[in-house]
Amino acid sequence: MQAGTAGSYGFGRMRRSRQIGAWLLLAALAGVSCRTGAAQGPASGEAFASLLKRGFELHQQARFAEAIPVLERARKLDPSDYFANLLLGIDLLRVGKAAEAAPRLQQAARARKGEEIPEDYLGEAEADLGHFGQAAEAYQQAVARGHGSEQALTAWAGFALERFRAVMESLRSTTEGVAAARRLEKVGPGRGGCTGGISTLERRLALKGAAAGVETASQLALCYAQEAGKAAGALQDAAEDPAAVHRLRGDVLLRIQADGPAAEGEYRQAIALRPGDPGLLERLGEAQLSAGDSGGAKESAQAALKIDPHRRAALRTLASAALANREYGQALPWLRQLAAESPGDRTAQVELGKALGQTGAEEEALRWLGPPLAAGYPDEKGALHALLARLLRKAGRAAEADRAQAEARRLSDGFQAGERKAEFQKGAGEGNP
Repeated sequence: MQAGTAGSYGFGRMRRSRQIGAWLLLAALAGVSCRTGAAQGPASGEAFASLLKRGFELHQQARFAEAIPVLERARKLDPSDYFANLLLGIDLLRVGKAAEAAPRLQQAARARKGEEIPEDYLGEAEADLGHFGQAAEAYQQAVARGHGSEQALTAWAGFALERFRAVMESLRSTTEGVAAARRLEKVGPGRGGCTGGISTLERRLALKGAAAGVETASQLALCYAQEAGKAAGALQDAAEDPAAVHRLRGDVLLRIQADGPAAEGEYRQAIALRPGDPGLLERLGEAQLSAGDSGGAKESAQAALKIDPHRRAALRTLASAALANREYGQALPWLRQLAAESPGDRTAQVELGKALGQTGAEEEALRWLGPPLAAGYPDEKGALHALLARLLRKAGRAAEADRAQAEARRLSDGFQAGERKAEFQKGAGEGNP
């Protein structure tokens, strides 16, 4: 069982950019370098300061692609500098290069062990790569470094709620998992103990896939729900930013209670306080899609992407809306971007493979669909393997198609046998006094 959807949580980034800018300004006024590495000569020091200043100006203007080479030149002058690594990591993350961003953010975290900001962004990068155990550790480290700051709690709660949603979605992809999900919903995620630790459970799920079993996924969902609840309680008690509280309430309503209309109301209140925030706009789009307002969802998602072209949730909303209407060609650009920018998102890869198969691009569809299935992506009824078999046969790969068809038949037969067993047990139970 593999829950492979990563979310992007950038709430509070605007405030943090202002914090970084304030530190740079203070350093300039004090007449000292912001560098943390070894001392350099006057000429290289001036060049470094000039490059860092220019890179930050581009960063503030959201010209991330232009800022990256400038900040890279600054980093080469002082590879251990906190600000050069932090800004470079953030901008790489913003253009969808999480794998390149992670080392820079790790270096920034090492340079200033008391700062929460690099750990927060590192959590986002690891999540985009599908490294959810490492992402959880980074977010928790940000909370510890920030002594429970509003920004760190908001990011950790948001990540926990997104993972809860993804793990529950994965559970619902199998008959056994559906039963487990129903048990969780019945008793409530706030009850029961969280055992094993989130990072340990995430690594077990990542290493063993479907073999990790329903129990691991159920325990992980429970742990995430409880952690989100703790963070939400702490945030509500101490938050200075009411928009953060409204967003978190919306996330709880959308992720845990699946109440799209109520979540939409919370997001709208947050947007009234923070108009033009792309993170809030993409969340509004998700809530609208959940509530059945496809047109409104697309408008909100497009508004978010106009401000920040790399918002994953907005891309997913647009892709989902198109797929629901069988507009496969329209879904392709969004799915391609998702698959490219979130290499750990197996769901995006599978959806892209399915959409390509519907548009006649069999060879490309195979490149996206084959690897997730080989890695254990859930396919309880065998439908995805049946699609794989058809694509392989069209591509003239008959032997591979036969193997895929045999696996599809095995999975389908196993599913039907499980359904018959469940029906028999249900009937036997109802017949007992």
